[in-house]
Amino acid sequence: MTSSDRPTLIDRRGMGGINAQDGFDYQIWDALARLPAWLRNASFEGMAFETLEDVEVRFFAPHTPRGRVIDRFQAKSGEPDRSKLVDVFEAFKRFDEAYPSAARVHTLVTQSLPAKLNWIARDQDRVSRARPFYAPFADITAGSDAMLRRKLVEEFGDELGGFVAGHVDVAIVAGGDRCNAQATFMVELERSFPDLDVATKRQGDAFSALCDLANARRGEILTRSMLLDTLSSTLGVNPVPDRKSLPIHLRSDRNEEVPEVLQIDASGFSGGLLGYPEPAEWQSRLLDPLAVTASWARANGFHKIALSGSYRLGTAIALGWSFRSAIGFEIDIPTRSGVWPTDAHPTTTDEPPPWSVRKPGGLVGDALLVGIGVLRDPTADIVSSFGLQGSDNVLTATLAPALTNATETQSSVRVIIAAIVEVAARLRPKRIELCLVGPAAFAVALGHRWNSLPPTQLHEFLASEARYVPTVMLS
Repeated sequence: MTSSDRPTLIDRRGMGGINAQDGFDYQIWDALARLPAWLRNASFEGMAFETLEDVEVRFFAPHTPRGRVIDRFQAKSGEPDRSKLVDVFEAFKRFDEAYPSAARVHTLVTQSLPAKLNWIARDQDRVSRARPFYAPFADITAGSDAMLRRKLVEEFGDELGGFVAGHVDVAIVAGGDRCNAQATFMVELERSFPDLDVATKRQGDAFSALCDLANARRGEILTRSMLLDTLSSTLGVNPVPDRKSLPIHLRSDRNEEVPEVLQIDASGFSGGLLGYPEPAEWQSRLLDPLAVTASWARANGFHKIALSGSYRLGTAIALGWSFRSAIGFEIDIPTRSGVWPTDAHPTTTDEPPPWSVRKPGGLVGDALLVGIGVLRDPTADIVSSFGLQGSDNVLTATLAPALTNATETQSSVRVIIAAIVEVAARLRPKRIELCLVGPAAFAVALGHRWNSLPPTQLHEFLASEARYVPTVMLS
């Protein structure tokens, strides 16, 4: 496709929404029904009406080439015939070819489909609804996806049908009057924010204010902040009370996506039978997306990170380091006993846990070798893995009992960091080789305070080979 063939805001296609007013209410009403769920997602940056598509919605996406993705919606208030349907799908396809990886999904929203094509929306919806249930059975979902693709290819040909199967959703949304649209918005508002206790009249006022905003700002971005401010002023309460906290879900090989939360894909760093990637891959596939996320979070006024998901030690310390205190973040760390916040600072009367710290007589080459263990002493495995004659040149810090709360964890981090800083100042290593045994929550907290130290290579214990292997590098 040449540059002159690409969809633009000022070609005939791009001007279509501005020149045609019919159906604009239908576009707004459908978008407002979806808006509460978008607002729950902190990665939602904003939406725009009548741009290159009827409605386009932008999300922060740190693993994508642009760092952003767009969900695109074309709303047809009537019933498109087959030729119109093909035109819509072809337009979606042209956009995707002109701007690869920009759109996450293209959605046709329509009141109905021709009777012979009703199966498209029906089958897509059926497969989509069942997907979470069959998540552990990849072959079952793959079989359903393949069958749906075959049907679409039979209907629209290999190229267009294959594109629709992989990139297009069709949503049947009955048309109606403003009262019905407002009622739908109110239902979705209460579903997305079940703790919101607001009178019906105020919810109606919010719907009207959002409709007015959309009408007044066609072609402009309606930012998340702008939309929340509009809701807050009309509802009399902020639907997202903690707007400074960014929920981040870590996806490993043990859990699935949580669609309404910002995702960090750490599934390739979970160890197990496949082992760990080389250190360089940790940088490009984990640390770089985390750095982009931290920069975006600061720019958007987030000061606290609320973690969820599961992760191993390497990912945990990378998380803490990427959102460390030195660059302005605090972290709510989930544990089985509750959340351990990094700002749970111990008082002067709080005794730290009984850590046993043994300082080294020298470096190993030009590196300071550090072994930290909670419940288990890693010293013997470190000596074996690094081919040492003994542990005299290993800084070890071990704790026999388990950590039980956030304050103990923060006290422990202080003890360990102080010991490393003192030894590093005396021996002046060029780098730190760190071997860590303990809970992932402790690793997050340790990484969060890992400031002004030499470049650090973390090593994780590979049980299948009974040795430490290098994983993530903090520098």
